[in-house]
Amino acid sequence: MIKYDFKYTLTFHSPGLEPWVCGLLRRLKPVSVLDVGCGLGYWGFILKGYLGVPYIVGVDIDSSKVEFARRLGVYDELYTSDIREFNYPRAFDVVLAIESIHGILDIRLLERLEGFTRKGGLIVLALPILSKSITISDLIKRGYITYRYLLRGFLLVRVDKAEYATTPTRLWRIVGFLIMFLHPVLRVMGVFRRGYILAVKVV
Repeated sequence: MIKYDFKYTLTFHSPGLEPWVCGLLRRLKPVSVLDVGCGLGYWGFILKGYLGVPYIVGVDIDSSKVEFARRLGVYDELYTSDIREFNYPRAFDVVLAIESIHGILDIRLLERLEGFTRKGGLIVLALPILSKSITISDLIKRGYITYRYLLRGFLLVRVDKAEYATTPTRLWRIVGFLIMFLHPVLRVMGVFRRGYILAVKVV
């Protein structure tokens, strides 16, 4: 049986994750977001305070974290539940799972998350690791655009194509261009088999 990592979200792990995710969401301008594994409410603050999302629902398996997030008052609704058993009557513009489902992710859970997403909506998965139940190839086959973080998060490189995003400085753009040029060689060397994953899908 796969166990949840309850201590994981007590520390900050994201390698420069927020700018990339916020950039995606700012362009979409979502009205509703489901925050899967909302934890202590960190992303609730970003969604409500920075991006101005009108309606946010949070769900987490840890009741103490849900109660803490409830006291912050940024979520419109909060639930203590395993996402694999969670039910909700409406679909969301965005389903966000940031560093919360890496230990339990499989095809069935992906299908469930996609079911929570309205047509034309977005799923964003940030995964420090992948469980043994799923591979990057599985994500790509299901239509997820999958990126790896390289160089401590300053560079985001798509796994299956020569495409990159960097922080907006000349040096990192040059580095990004070089890595894009070397993409086929890096794939053969296995560079994209390890590291932090960001997977995005329009449903």
